[in-house]
Amino acid sequence: MNVFVTLVFVLITSHLTSTSHITLTTDGYQNVVVAIDENSGFASCQQDLENIKELIRSTSVSFGQGLERPAYFGDVTIILPDSWVSDPICSTLMTSTNITLLPWARSHAADIRFTPDHPVFGNQPHSFQYGGCQEPGLSINVPSTFVSNFTDVTKARIMAREWAHYRYGVFDEGGMPDDERHPSGYMMFQTESSDKVMRANTCSGGKTLRGNWNNEECKSTNSGNSSCEFQPDVYNPDVTSSLMYRPDLDHMEKFCTKENHDDGVPSKLSYHCGSLSSSEVIYKHLDFTPGVTPANASAEITFSVIQNPFSGYHVILDIASFSTKELFEQAKNSLMQFIAFLLDPVLLSIDTYDGANVVELQPPVYLDPATAFALLGKLQSVAHATGSPNAFGVALERAQTRASFGQDVIILTAVQTIPDLTDWIKSYDENKVIVHLVHFGVSTAKVEMAQLARYGSVHVIPNVANSNLMNPYTWAVSTLQSIYGKTKSYRAKIFEQSVIKTTTTDLIKTGYFYLDSPASKLLVSLYCLNTDQPLIIDYVSILQPDGYPVRNETTEDDTFTGEDFFSFVVGRYPVATLPAGMWSYKIKFDKTFIENIVHRLDIWAEPADSSQVQVQTWNTALDNQPLDYTKAPVGLYAQVTQNRKPVQGANVTAYVYVTDGSTSNLFTTIPLLDEGISDVTSGDGIYSAWLTTPSYTSHSYSVYYQAYGVNSLAVIDNGTYTRPPTTGSVIPMSSPIAAATQFNRYEYGSSFQLAALLSSSFDLIRPQRVTDLTVLSYDVSSRIAELGWTAPRDNYGSGEIVSKFRLYQSIGSAEANFTEYTTPVNTDGSVNLTVQVPYLSEGEFVKYRVVAKDSSNNMADPSNVVSMAGPAFRTGGISDATMWALIGVAIAILLIILIIVLTRWCCPVEAKRRQRQAKRKMRQWFSCGDKTARRTDTAPTTRYQSPPPTIQQWNSPTISQDGELPAVRRDSDASTTPQPQVELRQKTADPARTSTYGSERIYFGQEDIDRMTSGPRSETYSERGTEEMIKRAPSMDLQLATILRMNSSNFSIDRVGRDENDPNSRPTEIIKPRVYARPFKPNEATNRPVSNQPASRGYPYNSNKPLSMSETNLYYTDVALRPPAAQSTKSSPSNSYLSVYAEQRADVVPPHQSAQSSLANTLRNGMRGNEEWQDSNSFIYTDPRFDGQSKGPSSFDPQLHPANQNGLPPPCHPYHLRFLLELTILIWATMVTTGPAICPSIVTMRISKR
Repeated sequence: MNVFVTLVFVLITSHLTSTSHITLTTDGYQNVVVAIDENSGFASCQQDLENIKELIRSTSVSFGQGLERPAYFGDVTIILPDSWVSDPICSTLMTSTNITLLPWARSHAADIRFTPDHPVFGNQPHSFQYGGCQEPGLSINVPSTFVSNFTDVTKARIMAREWAHYRYGVFDEGGMPDDERHPSGYMMFQTESSDKVMRANTCSGGKTLRGNWNNEECKSTNSGNSSCEFQPDVYNPDVTSSLMYRPDLDHMEKFCTKENHDDGVPSKLSYHCGSLSSSEVIYKHLDFTPGVTPANASAEITFSVIQNPFSGYHVILDIASFSTKELFEQAKNSLMQFIAFLLDPVLLSIDTYDGANVVELQPPVYLDPATAFALLGKLQSVAHATGSPNAFGVALERAQTRASFGQDVIILTAVQTIPDLTDWIKSYDENKVIVHLVHFGVSTAKVEMAQLARYGSVHVIPNVANSNLMNPYTWAVSTLQSIYGKTKSYRAKIFEQSVIKTTTTDLIKTGYFYLDSPASKLLVSLYCLNTDQPLIIDYVSILQPDGYPVRNETTEDDTFTGEDFFSFVVGRYPVATLPAGMWSYKIKFDKTFIENIVHRLDIWAEPADSSQVQVQTWNTALDNQPLDYTKAPVGLYAQVTQNRKPVQGANVTAYVYVTDGSTSNLFTTIPLLDEGISDVTSGDGIYSAWLTTPSYTSHSYSVYYQAYGVNSLAVIDNGTYTRPPTTGSVIPMSSPIAAATQFNRYEYGSSFQLAALLSSSFDLIRPQRVTDLTVLSYDVSSRIAELGWTAPRDNYGSGEIVSKFRLYQSIGSAEANFTEYTTPVNTDGSVNLTVQVPYLSEGEFVKYRVVAKDSSNNMADPSNVVSMAGPAFRTGGISDATMWALIGVAIAILLIILIIVLTRWCCPVEAKRRQRQAKRKMRQWFSCGDKTARRTDTAPTTRYQSPPPTIQQWNSPTISQDGELPAVRRDSDASTTPQPQVELRQKTADPARTSTYGSERIYFGQEDIDRMTSGPRSETYSERGTEEMIKRAPSMDLQLATILRMNSSNFSIDRVGRDENDPNSRPTEIIKPRVYARPFKPNEATNRPVSNQPASRGYPYNSNKPLSMSETNLYYTDVALRPPAAQSTKSSPSNSYLSVYAEQRADVVPPHQSAQSSLANTLRNGMRGNEEWQDSNSFIYTDPRFDGQSKGPSSFDPQLHPANQNGLPPPCHPYHLRFLLELTILIWATMVTTGPAICPSIVTMRISKR
């Protein structure tokens, strides 16, 4: 049980850095590994596994759609947790139980991990980024509730962003409020104004996002600051990029490209990647090498579902490679201590190479204490030998075979290279063999053997001389435990101490060590640094904080001993958890033991719960290949966490060792910071630094890390952070608490090598990159801007201050031009430079970036970009001169109206006559040639004697039973019939309830027509009549019912039935109103009349949405209100009229409308699919597409068309045209009435009322 608990915590935490096996081919991404953690929070393995697969499918689609050169997932391996594998139901989900099919896959090195919700970041997926642009991020952590709590589209886009973080080192676009480096809003100077303008830190593909600032002060040029936050609308249909900005927004589905990227915003991407867009960063990866064919988007993803293939270790002990017996004994004894502490069931096999032959010292076996004792005896008897490395390939071949059974390969050697190494490197790469190279050589040359460890780790053991604390033995012992902690079960090294017996009477040594969190086991090792000296002790006691001895001189012999080491485990068979606190130890040496021999005491702790502070380390050389130092400095990293929470306030130091060819020495000590210049995100628990000064003698570097916290200064966040943790430059703490009163961690990390030695006589190292370029001030009158930045230093920051710079200036998409300057550096280390700002066109920006240049003409990377805005585009607003002119005209008009009012009483008869003339002219002008406007005010008259166009109608004799649906439309039913003359009725102001006359216009846009006629339809829809509504009383026969039809061929609304004035007409003849088409040409967007009505759910018309090109021609029809075609014997007279008073539909139509409005609403609302309803007068309205199955929302509502909104003009004239016409008539009438007769009239007053 203890083993299982330990494994749970390891799987949650040991997944920080690994070299991915992923490749991109024409079949998509291959070898993607997904792992599900223990206690991940999933409830059903079957359903949750399917949800995970679907998430990966949708992520693949979303990421591929975001690129112009798409990439998709092709082959994905999902590793189940051990608890699922042992479950009878969940185990059936595995596609194979044969680990030899995918022996290289590792749960701890998965690319995507499904975990419990993060204790700080909740259900937000995240891949932390620690390095520069294009450096991959840490594994993607996906909380289990994210899989179920988000919509599929949103989840896919968020995961696509995280894949860009992880695989390609792309940074977020956008910012956070109160973030000094990456704010949500920032102030920008304007070239034509002394005021600044607040801009949103967004990347929206060159388009303006709709949204609002979090407060009104942000809109001011004086009060805007970094606390301002721009909050975009979720619905921005015209903005499709960038996924690195806000993937949660609707329609946000593309990565920004070179053409639409804004590099002038202070986002993380611009800060770290300069002017590169997110797409450009992705395309610089080797995945997109020119000539590679894009992956097939329609190909299915191949999923392999397996258990974790890791089974244990295969060790190669290269005896013949060690130059001295002492060095070999140190390597052998460190391996023996490694075996002594293999507590969990692991498969172990050992081969030795003596320079001529490979000997299988231990066949594969799962260790238990008895087997371990026997194996230690075999190793103790292995003696040093010398020989040639020529046959070492046999050992590599056997190791490759063992790797096919899921074993990691550990090679202990001192050889630099072997014959046919290139072939073995290729073979190990193709078979994805995971190698951990522990190299004991002291040569200054490159360790070529390190190239075998592309998927594992490289550890160059420094040969430190004259040190009581550090020598090859202690480094090798700790290195092997570090390998175990990263690949199997995490162990924190909490204590290391030198112990020396100084006199013959100095037999007892005591001391203390602090256990900062409860532990399940303590692993204790005491050994002599000089392997030639035996270790003779009486006992070692370990006491708890309360003084209780968990081990003393009476404890049964549970030790693993060698000639020079004494190892045991406290808690191997635990009864209770080992408590946190100050522990103590007591060592009693034998009195015969020689004085002044240096011993080493090491203690590791395995966690009992999640409260242990854990440290993981790595460097820039993730694939263990040599680094080119002239291109970038080497980054050193350590992540400090507790229960997956970032720990802030820890002290982390890296100690870098190099060799001079005979011994190794401490080269430099580097503090690692969580907020330094090399740090990407402060507060993420990742402490980093750059090695800015290389060695001129050695290719190889060994790094040892120490992390500690004192006086409760190391803290974690006890609160939550709901914003994306990867967007800002800092993750703030809302509720900090102490991680531990104190703690100590000692980590022996991976080594790295440089590709070439640098010469001290020739400078190839570049200066630091400027990261804080700023526009300090701007004088609009002289057009002089002052730029400022912190002076960088040469050699990545370790050299002299640089004073030469190249300033680049660009406008729009034009190529940047540059000017070189030599500027003095201020006493505070800053640099100031004044520049002449050019004149800009509307909407243009001038951008600046600076590049440092050292005395050897080495150029640094370009700095961040700063911008200044030119004049804004004219938006149709009125200038001051025009405003005053309009005010003058308004005053003149008021004076004229005053004259009219005063003189009205002079000539009342003449005024009335002129009023009638003006009204007639007004009516003619507004009729636009429509003679229906020339009618009497009350009595309906017949107009338009010309017949309408011919249309096809259909009729079926099968409609005979009450309640049946209309017959299926057949080609044989169609006939071409001439249409009768049309009678249009003028709408009355307020018809009586029983009135049979009246009309009302209903407007439709071409876009609405297109939706009604060509939109997606169900099978039921396509088999029946289109755009029809049947109206009838409950008992009315369907043959006598009224059918209203929207005819899409000529945009008319037809009513099927008899004409009551023509007893000889057939039922198929239609009383069809005529359709009028009126051009509706919108003005500029700012002057266009808009609606203030809420948007519908199906096809919203936002209040600021201008009419589209397809809506510039509107159509309307007058619906005639007429008596029914014939009286039904089954219906009462009160229900026999087509016009219905107070018709009501609860969810759309308000009650108590006029008959005309009621019918119009009925018709509007009738054009809906899958609906049937009954009004207050028991009339049943049935859509022929109604199948009795659904009551879903309508996809079309002409009532919400902009032309039908309150306050809009009729489609005959745009609003501004009508206003100008009325104003023209007003002036004309005024001129007429104030002519020679000086007899004004009230024409204008009456017209205004109209």
